[in-house]
Amino acid sequence: MTTNPPLLIDANQRCQLCAARMNCVVGQLPRSHQERLDPLIRELDFSKGEQLQVEGIEPSTVRTIKLGTVMLRRAGPDGQSRPVGLAGRGHLLGLWGMIGMKTQVGAEALSAGRLCELPAAALANTLGKDPALNGLMQRQMHRAFARLADWGQVMRLRGLHRQIVAALMLLAQEQGTRTVHLPSQIAMAALLATTRESVARTLRQLQDAGHLLRHDRWHGELSGTHMELFKDTD
Repeated sequence: MTTNPPLLIDANQRCQLCAARMNCVVGQLPRSHQERLDPLIRELDFSKGEQLQVEGIEPSTVRTIKLGTVMLRRAGPDGQSRPVGLAGRGHLLGLWGMIGMKTQVGAEALSAGRLCELPAAALANTLGKDPALNGLMQRQMHRAFARLADWGQVMRLRGLHRQIVAALMLLAQEQGTRTVHLPSQIAMAALLATTRESVARTLRQLQDAGHLLRHDRWHGELSGTHMELFKDTD
């Protein structure tokens, strides 16, 4: 019996074929820039529970999430680190390392996944040599700020039903798919400052009402009727 040899992808095509390309700084660079950076890029697998970014540290690498879900955390005035949002495919970690500043949030993997890692100095040098490309970094900053503001707004919604639906809407955007890989109920409870039991009960109610279609234990999809929950929210 013969087997087909594995498909080999030219290293210089890696960014062109990546599913996270349109949300990644490197993936949006001109091909000539990608070819210069490609030898420096490392693809790494990460495990559930792994710390991918530490708050308050100047990062030496820029990391782009290719696959998986990450919990963003920030220390409060009491020094305790608390969840402030979720991140997924295309999210950039270590952005501040490009301008010599410390990270403002930590990042913990909620699932196994994969990321690309590149020395922050190399990427900063590439962008610095071509001022026209600085808009890429500005768009990444804009996206990061907007997403954290979105997560902050979730907590301002009245009722856990609306909060969970809003969280799933944002998570679908982060994961780039309608079928969402659901975080654990414990993680969702920590993010929304409630209990695991309340999250489990609310998910069942959303499913029973037809707002959430569960494919299996870990995957679900908002049905389209979920926007009814946001009527008369004042």
